This record gives sequence, C-alpha cells and structure tokens, in this order.
Amino acid sequence: MKQVEIRLNITAVAPLLDVIKLAADDLRATLAIRANFPEDDTEFIETWTQELMAGQNSDVRALLGLFDSEFFTDGAIAIDSNNCDSLLRGCAALRIRICNRWLGALPAEIIEDEDAPLSLIPAEIRLPFAAYTFLDQIQKIIIEHLEP
Repeated sequence: MKQVEIRLNITAVAPLLDVIKLAADDLRATLAIRANFPEDDTEFIETWTQELMAGQNSDVRALLGLFDSEFFTDGAIAIDSNNCDSLLRGCAALRIRICNRWLGALPAEIIEDEDAPLSLIPAEIRLPFAAYTFLDQIQKIIIEHLEP
C-alpha cells in the first residue's frame, strides 16, 4: 500500500481549517452540486439524494479526520491508497462549496491561477481563497503520488 505523509505548518493551516469546517457544515444538509435525475419519481429522487449526501458527508468526514488531535501535535497528515479516493471527493465537494459561498465574485481564471497576485483577491475572501487552494494542493499530491 502506497502512503504519503505531508508535514504542514499548524499555525498556517488552522485558520484554513476554520473555513473548511464552515463549508463542511454547509454540506451536511445539501449536495455540493445539484443532482439532476432523469425520472420524475419523488421517492426515487429522495432516496438517491439521501445516498449521495451520505457519501458526500462520509468523504468530507474522512478529510476532516486527517486533522485530528494528532495533527495538532505533530503537523502531519497521512494519505494512503485506501483513503485517497474518498479524500479526493471530499476535497472536491468542499472546494465547490467554498467557491460557491465565498469566491463567486472572482473570475474563474483567478480562482484557478496558482500564481494569481494577492492584490487581485479582495482582503475579505483571502482566507477562503487560501482554503480553496490548500484543498487543491491536497488533491494534486494525491493524484501525483497515489494514482487513484
């Protein structure tokens, strides 16, 4: 089993986790992306929506679980081939929520530009932007090193 351990600066990551937890709270009762169903069957739609939300919430919990008390002791998170798919999905759901909640006024080119000048990001959304970018980097590490 492949494993990647990432050492992070606790002081830098803690405020990002506050934003990520707010986004996670938002996702408890809603899907990151609206689901479109081909059928007009209320029971079918309700069942599938509940299952999708359960999966989404499980993925988000798996990601948040990386940042437990042990993380705040040594600043390390471990990602392996067993949890990487769930973590990718959790990061994606959280990034979508952060983008929709805080970054909607920013052009997509700025949001996706890793080298965007800080001056282009309004001060009041720099922290959510940093959280969005942080989750993006976790996804890139998983894709590069664990090949999910």
